Amino acid sequence: MRNTIKILKKRTTKKVNIISLIFLFLLPIVSHAESATTAKVSETVSATIVQFSESEQGTGSRPVTMIVTDQFMRIDDSIEADGSSQENGFVLFDRKEKVIYSVSAEEQQIVTVKFVPVTVPSPIELKLDWVTLETDKNAPLIGGKKTQQHQLFVNEKLCYYLVSVPELMPDVVAAIGDFNQVLAGQQAETLRFIPADLHDGCDLAKHTFYPKKHLSHGFPLMIQAMDESGKDNVKYSRDLVNFKQQMVSTDLFVLPNYSIVPIN
Repeated sequence: MRNTIKILKKRTTKKVNIISLIFLFLLPIVSHAESATTAKVSETVSATIVQFSESEQGTGSRPVTMIVTDQFMRIDDSIEADGSSQENGFVLFDRKEKVIYSVSAEEQQIVTVKFVPVTVPSPIELKLDWVTLETDKNAPLIGGKKTQQHQLFVNEKLCYYLVSVPELMPDVVAAIGDFNQVLAGQQAETLRFIPADLHDGCDLAKHTFYPKKHLSHGFPLMIQAMDESGKDNVKYSRDLVNFKQQMVSTDLFVLPNYSIVPIN
């Protein structure tokens, strides 16, 4: 599975020449950040903090932290959930408005991705097969719940191997699914620029047409995405390290006063 966080990070570090930004578009974002800072400077909110270890082919593992509330999901690479990560940039997902903000401190800009529905058909036929494997009876319980092992095939090619936990952190699962759906809408808009012979079934299913499929059996405790070689080589993996419920500062969900770069 393509690392969506990394995709957004790459987009924010790209040099973008902006001749002008529409004032009426920019003003609401800046005003929101300023009002939130003023109104919520000392407030806290209940959040679920989820810590992962992620790795990709050719790179080492890195920690990733998600902080999920009923309104926001914040994603930080290799940063603790104490607010110090804002200097390095972060991704903020407004769950109510369905907008992703990718914040780059280095570029001092915020790339925005708004939700648009996927209305185009898949350029190739997609046949999905979900296989549930036998569960290890001796596997430890996670949050008091049993794990399940699954494989997802697209057009007879293995795309995912994952270990899921049904009914574990359902609100986090919903937030991740909606986040992926926003990215799917943006991916769909780029399909017309991809040559027909370069379309891959796994990529289309995971990133555009079935972005929530791997969440259908609960929280993914461990997920492995296979590469395009067809040899079951792991391209990307993510493992749960820890999760907890605690109060966090609302400052974590305030946008800095950077320039806005809309993608759609």
